[in-house]
Amino acid sequence: MNVLERLHKTSIRATDISSQYWCELKMELGYTVGEKVTAEMRKGRSMHEQLENEVNAPVPLEPKSYADYLYKMLYTNSMALDALHKNKRTREVQVYGSANGYKLVGKIDELVVHDDGIMVSEDKTKSENGQFSEPQIRPHRVQVMLYRKMLQDLRDGLYTSANFCRSYTVDRLSLTPEFARQLDAVGVARDMRSIRSVSDMFFEKCTKIGKLSNTVQLHYINQFTGKTLKTIRLEYTDDEFNSIITFAMKYWNGEREAMPVPYEEKWKCDYCIFFGKQCKVWWPQKKLA
Repeated sequence: MNVLERLHKTSIRATDISSQYWCELKMELGYTVGEKVTAEMRKGRSMHEQLENEVNAPVPLEPKSYADYLYKMLYTNSMALDALHKNKRTREVQVYGSANGYKLVGKIDELVVHDDGIMVSEDKTKSENGQFSEPQIRPHRVQVMLYRKMLQDLRDGLYTSANFCRSYTVDRLSLTPEFARQLDAVGVARDMRSIRSVSDMFFEKCTKIGKLSNTVQLHYINQFTGKTLKTIRLEYTDDEFNSIITFAMKYWNGEREAMPVPYEEKWKCDYCIFFGKQCKVWWPQKKLA
């Protein structure tokens, strides 16, 4: 049994890889044991939805099956790219790719037309007194670097509609009759009412997105007020991306077990729901501290 099967997954999310840079063992336990949705997580999701609605027009489609969901995601992504060219910014663009033969998927918070090209920006919610130490920023840095690389691969045609349709076995999927009626109601042309057709449309638009900025951004927002706490701009490099993916894939390839946080970062355990239960790596040391 490979790692994805053991975690009951079919793809690797960009957030899985970024979580490896916080605590790889915690990421794994989130799948094998189950991680509770906290009030802070719910607040973060609400903030993201609010920000998306301020920029992108909502798509009035309600999926009734997995096939419907895939169609809506691709259709919404396509509309989001149209909004980017119209408004110079857009939000919540799902991107696809592959790494070592595994499906890779993520959702970019925001794309902004910047001075030197389109900039990838990632929003994170924090409390007013949130810290910005290197270990705390590290997983967010990893996430935004991954998104920048995935978008570049889409633009360069290194991951195409053909790759997507093959990976997601699109030709075996059919939209539900009710969802087809919804597409008719919103005026979607008949020749665009298949997953393959909307996939072709989205990936073609990706190749025409334009120049990408090497500058990427982390935007930290107060989880209660929406006020900006801090903005950090970083420079994307292929060398950093290659280092990130090489480390991460050793876990997904089964070359090593999930790693706990290093001793000097065991303070993270204070914020982990698995600490002292499913995970006791630093339990004796913390008890004596």
